[in-house]
Order: sequence, then C-alpha cells, then structure tokens
Amino acid sequence: MINSNYLKGDFYQHLKQDEGLFEKIMTSDEHYIFVWDYENQEHLWMSKSILKRLGFKKEYSENDLKFWKLIMNFKITSTEISQKVNTIIDVVFKSSNENTIIMSATLFLIKNEKNKVIRIIGILKKSEFKNAVTGKISKKNKFEKTLLENQNRFKFISENISDGIYIIENEKLVFASGAYLKMMGLTEEEKHQSHNKDMFCMVHQDDLESVKGAIYGAAENKLSSVKYTFRCLTGDGEYKWREDIMNIHYDASGKAFRAITIARDITQDKLKKLEIIKKQESVDLQNQLLIKLYSNAMDSALEGKIKEVTILAAKGLTIEKAGFWEIKNDELVCKNLFNKIEDLHSADEILDVRSIPKYITALNNKKALVVEDAYTDESTIELIDNYLKPLGVTDMLDIPVRANGKFYGVLCCEHRNNPRVWSENDISFARALADYLSLALEEDRRKQAETKLNENQEKLKFISENTSDGILVFESNAMTYVSPAYSKFSGYSEEYMQNLSLENIFSLVHPEDRERLRIIIYSNLGKQTQRFSYEYRFKGSNGEYQWREDSANVIYKADGAYSKYILISRDITERKATERQLVESEQQLRLITENTSDGVLVIESGKLSYVSPSYVKLLNYPKEIYLNFTPEDIYNRFHPDDILAVQPFILECLSKHMKEFKYEFRFRAANGDYHWREDSANVIYDENGNYSKYIVVTRDVSARKEAEKEKNRLFQITEKQNEKLINFTHIVSHDIRSHTSNLSMILDLFEETNDSEEQKEYFNMLKQSTDKLSDTIFFLNETVAIQSGVKGEKVKLNLKKEIEKAILGINAIVKTNKVSLKINIDEALEIEGTQSYLESIIFNLLTNAIKYKSPDRNPIIKITAKREEDEIKLSVQDNGIGIDLELHKDKIFGMYKTFHGNPDAVGLGLFMMKNHIESMGGSIDVESEVGVGTTFNLYFI
Repeated sequence: MINSNYLKGDFYQHLKQDEGLFEKIMTSDEHYIFVWDYENQEHLWMSKSILKRLGFKKEYSENDLKFWKLIMNFKITSTEISQKVNTIIDVVFKSSNENTIIMSATLFLIKNEKNKVIRIIGILKKSEFKNAVTGKISKKNKFEKTLLENQNRFKFISENISDGIYIIENEKLVFASGAYLKMMGLTEEEKHQSHNKDMFCMVHQDDLESVKGAIYGAAENKLSSVKYTFRCLTGDGEYKWREDIMNIHYDASGKAFRAITIARDITQDKLKKLEIIKKQESVDLQNQLLIKLYSNAMDSALEGKIKEVTILAAKGLTIEKAGFWEIKNDELVCKNLFNKIEDLHSADEILDVRSIPKYITALNNKKALVVEDAYTDESTIELIDNYLKPLGVTDMLDIPVRANGKFYGVLCCEHRNNPRVWSENDISFARALADYLSLALEEDRRKQAETKLNENQEKLKFISENTSDGILVFESNAMTYVSPAYSKFSGYSEEYMQNLSLENIFSLVHPEDRERLRIIIYSNLGKQTQRFSYEYRFKGSNGEYQWREDSANVIYKADGAYSKYILISRDITERKATERQLVESEQQLRLITENTSDGVLVIESGKLSYVSPSYVKLLNYPKEIYLNFTPEDIYNRFHPDDILAVQPFILECLSKHMKEFKYEFRFRAANGDYHWREDSANVIYDENGNYSKYIVVTRDVSARKEAEKEKNRLFQITEKQNEKLINFTHIVSHDIRSHTSNLSMILDLFEETNDSEEQKEYFNMLKQSTDKLSDTIFFLNETVAIQSGVKGEKVKLNLKKEIEKAILGINAIVKTNKVSLKINIDEALEIEGTQSYLESIIFNLLTNAIKYKSPDRNPIIKITAKREEDEIKLSVQDNGIGIDLELHKDKIFGMYKTFHGNPDAVGLGLFMMKNHIESMGGSIDVESEVGVGTTFNLYFI
C-alpha cells in the first residue's frame, strides 16, 4: 500500500493550468481518467469511475498506486510520448468477473521545467467504455446517468482544487465552490444572488472597463475561453487581486448562455510584481537624480551643493525631511534642513554631542546607520525627547560624511508616521549623495587653502627672506622657489637649485638616508597627506653633510596630484649631536640600572614603561605583569598600615612639584609576603605641572627594619628595667633608711633612760623594728629575684592540687575565721608556671580575703578557673569589705600600699603577686565594690 495520492494531486494541479484539458473534461463525456508516473513506472492512479465500471468496489483503495497492475495492461512507445497531445493507445482491462476489455485512451503529457516527461494522463471515452462493459442501454438512461456522473465529477473536482469555481447560466449564479466562497468572503446564502453582485459591482473601479471589455469581447467573437486579471472587493471590504479563466458555452443560435470560471487569488504575486515595479521606478528616479547632480559643475558654492543634496535626498527617498549636520567641537550643528512639504530650508539647530554618545559612535563606526524604528534602536534612543518626538521622526537613514579621511558630519534622511523599510537601493542612493558631499567638502577646503595661500604669498616671501630656516616650493615636479636662507646654509645659488631635477636633489641626500626619504615622501603623497616631516643628511656645496629637518605642507588637486609642495628646512646638526650624546648617556644609564642591586622603574602616562632586572628580582613578579601595572595596582600592594601614610605623602609631593623625595613602606611580593622598601623618587614635570616621568630607585630595607625593630625592643626592655631599677633604688634608699633611723632613735631613747620598764618597752620596739627590717629585706630580695629571673623554672602544675596545698597551710586560720570555701576547678586543668610563685599568689589571695573580711558576715571565698581561648582564667571572689577602686585603682598593686589601716598591713602582698604573675607571662586585674566584696582575676598563658 502506498500511503500517498500524489498522482491525483498532480492531475488536479495540471488541470487548473491547462485550459484545453479542463474544457475537454468539463464539457464532454470523457471523464474516465488515469495518471501514470512515467518516472516511477510502478505507480498509476485511476479514477473511481473506471473501477466502478470494472466492478471493483471494496477491493481497491484510492491510495493503492500498484493495484493497476492486476487489472490493466498497455504499452507506450518513445514515439508516442514525443507527441504533445492527442496520442491514442490501446489499453487492456480485466473486469472483476475476469472479462477482458480493450479501450482506446487519449494521452496528455506533463513535463517539468527541463521539458522532460514526468506524468502521462490517459482519458477514456465514457460511451466506448460503457458499451464495452455493459452493452448498449436506452438513450434516456444514458442521459440520466451521464448527467449524474457529470454532476458528481464536477462537484468532486470543484471541491478538491484550491482555486474557486463559479458558474453563471442565463445571467444567474447557479454554482459557487466552497473555495470560491472562502476566497471572496461570501456566506452560503449569498451565493444565490445575482452575478452582478459577484462580478461587476465587486470589480475595482480602475479595472471595470478592462474586465468588461475582455468578457464581452470574447463573447462577441465566440471565443471558448478568456483570461483576465482585476481587483475584486471581498465580503470583508478589502480588495484582492484575482486571475479568472472563463469558459463560455454557446447555444445552437450562438448565444452565450453559460460561463464556467476558475478564479485564482493572485494578490501576493501581484503585490510582489507591483513592489518590484515600484522599486525599479524608485531606482530609475534615484539614478536620474544622481546623474543630474554629478553632471552639474563642481564650481558652485558649497552652500548651494549642500542645498541641492538635501532636496534630492528628500525627492529620491520620498521622505519629508533631509538635512546635513556638521560636527564642530562638542556640537552637532545643522547646516541645512530641507522640509519637502513646506519647500523650506532651515539651519543653525544644535545638538550637544556629549548627550548623544551612542548615536555619534554608531555613525563613526558604520558606513550607513539604518534605523527602521528610531524609538527602539539603541543608537537613536538618546534623540527621542529632544529631537525625534518634537519632529515626529520614526525612521532614519543617516550616512556619515568624511572629508580627507576624517568624520566631518552626517547626511540625515528622516521619515515620519508610517513605518519605513529602507531598501539596499535607498542606502546606496544616500551613500552616493554623502560621497558627493565629501568631494564637495574636500574641494571647498582645497579652494580655501589655495586662496589662503595666494593671500599669504607676500607674507611667505617676507618670512622666507628673513627667517633662518630655508624654504623650497615645488610645483608640477619643478622647483619654483628657493629662499635666500636655503641658498646660504646649503652653499648653492638659487639659480643652481631651481635647475636641479628631483633625481639631482635626491643625489645630494646621504646614501644611508636616500631610500628611506623616498619612501616617506612618496608614501605621504600617495595618501594625500597635507602635512608631514622627516629628517635626513644633506650634502652642502662644500661636500660636507648636514642634518636637516624638513616640514612639508602639500596642496592637492582634485585628481590627487599635488599642486604645491612647500618645504621648510631647518639645520638640526647640533640637535642630532646632542641626541647622540643623550643616547650614549641613556646606554650608560641602562648599563647601571640593569646591573645595580637596587631596583629601578619608570612610570609614564600612568603606566610602567621600564622595569630593571634587579627590580623584578626584588619581589619576583614577572616583568610582563609589572609593565601592565597602573599606579592603582601598585598602591593595592602596599601594606594596609602604610598606604594611609605613604599615598597622601606622594600625592602631596607631586602637588608641590617636588623633584626628589623619599619614603619607606612594606610592599607585597609575588608570594604574598611583605618586604620593607625604601623608594627614592625623581620626578620630571611638563609645562602644565603634570609629571611626565616618575623615576623610582628602590632598595630592600627589610633587614635594616628588622634590626631597628629588635633595637627598639631591647631599648624598651632596658628602659623598663632602668625604670624598675630606679624605683627599686628609691625603695631601698627610703625603706632601709626609715628602719635604720627608727632603730637609731630607739637606741638613743634606750640609752637615755635607766627605767627598766621603759628599757623593756624600747627593747620590744627594737625587736619589732628589726623584724620589719628583716621582712623588708626579704621582700626586696624576692623582688630582685623575680625581676632578674633568678628564681623558679616553669613546670606543668595542676591548678586544683596547688590550691588545695595552699589551703592546708592556712587550715587553722580558715577554721578560726569560720571561712566557707567553694572551689569549682576541673581536676585536669593545668598551667605552666613556677610552683613557689603560684603557692605565694594563692596564699596571699586567701589570707587577704580573710584579713579584710566584713565584720557583719562570715567570709565566703569562691575559687573558679576555666579556659578562655589561649588563656586560663583563675578567679578568687570574696564577700569582704571591698576596695574603693575610684580612689585606689592606680596604686592598688604598688609596693607598701595599704587601703584599710590594718596595723599589721605591710603593703607588699599585692605588689609581690603582680610581680609573680607577670614573671610567669600572665596578668592580674581586680574588680571590687565597697561593702560587697572583691574579685581578683589572674590570667595564665
């Protein structure tokens, strides 16, 4: 089974295009049809009427393109297929009851665009086929069946082709296919209306006469068919282009009574053709306008040429406005804006270039800025509020105009209201107008230059005769002027120089400079460069070479050749000698910078232009990275603690135009480490006060900084030790002197009395004083031992056990004073310290807490310890009388400082505790409130 009915489709498609075949099938009884695929001879499709006549109904499917082989046999020779039409062959059929039937078939050939046969249509005569199958029947039955078959056949064809079909008989519309009604936008009820409604009343007024002429003319001349095209009004009120093929039937008297018409919608094809015609007309108009423009003489003023271009742009592009705008500094100035509707030229409107950067950039980067929606295009959005909306512009075609290779202005072609699609021809036309403007601008500039040159001839002559620089003028490859100064420094007379050819002049150039000079001169002339300069050595009349610097000023003609070549020549022999010396000095400097251990870098225009090898080695950044550094990149690698000081210092030095200054800072190396550096800056400033070169000599001072750091550390230690020594000296001097004075006074009193009771009292006082002196000497020895580090090595100590040992030593005091001890310390908690110091600290803390207990309550002492990050915090809290910290905070840990007036207070306990804890690397602080209690916090590392 072949699931495709392409042969049937091919047949109906061909039927629409072949009027003769269509008429033959529609008006005769020859409607038994088959289509054979000549390319693929396996496939053949035959109409259902053939199969019905042969008795096949259910056995055959319309899509079975191979069924024919079982019931049909024929041969077609190459001679037969070479005929165009009406070739007749015999076809042998086998009916469903196995009867053999021989029929004659008329063949029609379908060819492709290469004139090759691809399909063959066969048509069998109804009467002949019928007689062969069933024999003759009555005329009445024959007529009725034929009529029914014709109707069925026509209905089938008309409803299965895409084109519309309608039939008019005796001025009435008797049939309209569904495709026709759909195409015309008619309802089923409307199809019975008069054909006037379908035809002439619906024809476009401009096409009515031609349609009537074609139809009535064909009927008058008894033509069987006629073809015509027209615009037809559809049911929805719009016009469509139609192509109608009308087949006209005539009665015995020759009167037309029936018209069968195939109507085809050709709107799209027609519109395309009309668009092509319209485009061609537009192209023809544009070409005519360009020919007219370029045929005009170029001698008219520039203003007139600009006006002419804007007029032709509006006319050739069928737009309302066209204008030429010139860029001047930061402004886009309208030189001419033509309004075609008002036939009016205006000028002097100005737009700020800085407010439309995207538009200017787009123009500068493109040959044509084509904008079909100016309100959404990114390049024209900036123009909406201040230009597009006020003028109603919706579409733009803007062409940049360049003169002498520079962006000079823009030709603006503006469309309003309806959307506009700019064609390639429109763009080419506008670019041709812009090119004309470019030529006009260049020509105008050339004329202005020549005019100015002529006006300045006398000035030039005066200057040339009085300046030390030599002047030469060439015109048409000949030297026309030699200034006296040129003759003087060259040693050649004016007459001699003017008689030299160009080759003679080149022969006076040093051989090493000759070819280079030729390339420079002829290359610039080829590019029509107006100004350029070059240096070379020139041989004077004495045979010696002088260094010359020539500045050329060239005026060109329209054909590109130069009209005047003016040369100003200056002796630069001394300058070249100086430059040579400079080069030598630079080479020496480079030798030094590339071999010194100090790094050297140069910053120019905000970029590093040179980095010495030793600089690269200092911090190990690759040289390529250094050369891409900006000053900001350098500042970002400063140490955060240094940038706040160094950067303002550098900027201040630059603002004061200081030529030399130094600074130190830390800079991050490639591995992330910071190194101390000392930079010596040498700055060269330009005439505006900006630095042109920033030269830095840098050296690594990390070792020196580390030495300074160690020196400062030792100095601070020494200073602290000296301070302690001075304090200790004062203490020793004061305290021992006090005790000795006291002892001396007691002895004097003892000697002065003979009273044994008084002597006994003085003896007790002497004993107490010596005990106090002994205590003082003991504590002073302890202090010396702590501060000098003589006593105690650090060991691992279990904090809870050490506290428990200290408590055992004061059990009697604890019990006597009814002390409540609360200890909350982890048994595994250890510190690193000196055992004797820790024992002394705990002893002093506990005895102080008991000594200064409150008279109103029994003492409670809480001892806690915990780890806080890298430290262990030991807290001893009591509920005693407390200390007034506002009064005694600064002297609480001082030697001999007491705060409560206890007669047995020495004032050394807290002093010793502080020394003990600090000697172990820790610290101590106190929290206290009078009448509430005191907490001492000790921090062990």
